[in-house]
Amino acid sequence: MPESALFITMDQSKSVDRYAMDTCGIPGEKLMGNAGRKVFEAIRQRYDLTALNGPVWVACGKGNNGGDGFVVALELAQSGVPTVVLCIPDAMDIQGDALTYYTQVIESGIRVIPVNGQNWRTEIDKAGLVVDALLGTGLEGLELREPYAGVVLAINQLSVPIMAVDVPSGISGDAGQMTEPHIQAQFTVTMGYAKAAMLFSPVREAVGEVVVAEIGFPVDSLAHVAGSPLKCLSPAEMSHFYPKRSIAAHKYQAGKVAIIAGSKGFSGAAVLASTAALRSGAGLVRLAVPDSIGAIAETLSLETIVSYAPETASGGFAMAGKSILEGLIDWANILAIGPGIGRAAETIELVTELIPKIDKPLILDADGLFALATNLTCLEHRTTPTILTPHAGEFQNLLDAAGLKMQSNWQSASAFAKRYGCTVLLKGAPSVVATPAGEVFVNSTGNPGMATAGSGDVLTGMIAGLLAQNQTLPGMLNYAIFKHGEAGDLARKKFGELGMIASDIINALPQVLLP
Repeated sequence: MPESALFITMDQSKSVDRYAMDTCGIPGEKLMGNAGRKVFEAIRQRYDLTALNGPVWVACGKGNNGGDGFVVALELAQSGVPTVVLCIPDAMDIQGDALTYYTQVIESGIRVIPVNGQNWRTEIDKAGLVVDALLGTGLEGLELREPYAGVVLAINQLSVPIMAVDVPSGISGDAGQMTEPHIQAQFTVTMGYAKAAMLFSPVREAVGEVVVAEIGFPVDSLAHVAGSPLKCLSPAEMSHFYPKRSIAAHKYQAGKVAIIAGSKGFSGAAVLASTAALRSGAGLVRLAVPDSIGAIAETLSLETIVSYAPETASGGFAMAGKSILEGLIDWANILAIGPGIGRAAETIELVTELIPKIDKPLILDADGLFALATNLTCLEHRTTPTILTPHAGEFQNLLDAAGLKMQSNWQSASAFAKRYGCTVLLKGAPSVVATPAGEVFVNSTGNPGMATAGSGDVLTGMIAGLLAQNQTLPGMLNYAIFKHGEAGDLARKKFGELGMIASDIINALPQVLLP
């Protein structure tokens, strides 16, 4: 993942370009020249250009990305590096600032091979390094047409370093989509700001190392684009959210968490959530479970206060326990509902009746989200913060219930959050937080070993425990997912990705939550 705090969309990137050139009067030719020189500098810093096993091939398209490539070729040639330009467009199709630098390439005597001319496929095998300046952010749709597809396939088959200008050719959109084929780069030099797509698979695997190059955009550029950039969570930023206690603090001041969770066969979800809340610093945790699993919950978590609730024939929460749960709601300063509660009709009805009446911050997870999807109008009556924590499948269910024809990704999470006035934590690789105000945060911690049963229940408990101490949103929510990922990373070091389980994440919390 690039070492950058802000990531912009393709449309925002175009707006930055327009603001620089149209409003601030910065010549596009100057920006293009700066971009190409930054790419050359990055190449020179990483490779001994005198020791390559062949010339540097610069593959250029017809747009501004190709223009950047022409500048790279000029810089290489001027430094005495054998250079070949593989040119996709005919000369007559090259326009604007790119034409200026193409003309200089021709005048300098650099060898230019048109893709529709000589047999470049046999010659490119002699390349020592390849620069991808084919498309950049100029691709629309998910189809890579000829001759671009053939060039990309040929480049990927080489056993030499490949670097991409701005973004690897084949990136489409802002959610990680790529065409097949697409450039698989060892490193990418991106202009001005990192791009949102770089945060998500498969793009983040295709960009390699990412260098953000300053090419002369005005410092106030982002104030002139629509929407907010995506923000990547960093250790330095997260350190500010550590919950600090007064020396005279007592348990009632450290947060009172109520968790409604579990059903017959799913006591583990309830215990994992409540234990994680305690390990995250909550002063008191009360766990409501159906009668038949109360003794299990008491046995497995000595520090949790367990409330027994009447249950259905299948072992889930029954409507008869509504008053018990309402008493729990009155006691707590934050609620979490959903882990392991099941999907019985009576339980769903109970949850949808409770949601509008809860006047505290509320976290809905797992089966709580399934219940919500049956009646999204529950959210319309909420006046306190609501946090939804779906994985992709659960979120797709919410989108379908809302009649939103979208894929489960950060853009959909943002649209849903704004429409329903809630905060959406879309769990995945990476996890994303979308706020009602339109902000989007992307987590930078965690690993594939966390794809294990109960990991989400631990996260729910952590969010509840931390928010009970400090209800600053989205800051404390971001802190929770960041530390959840750190705990998972620590568990991986001890047990490996295949051997770690959800309780290992809980056991790592004391260490990652040290100040």
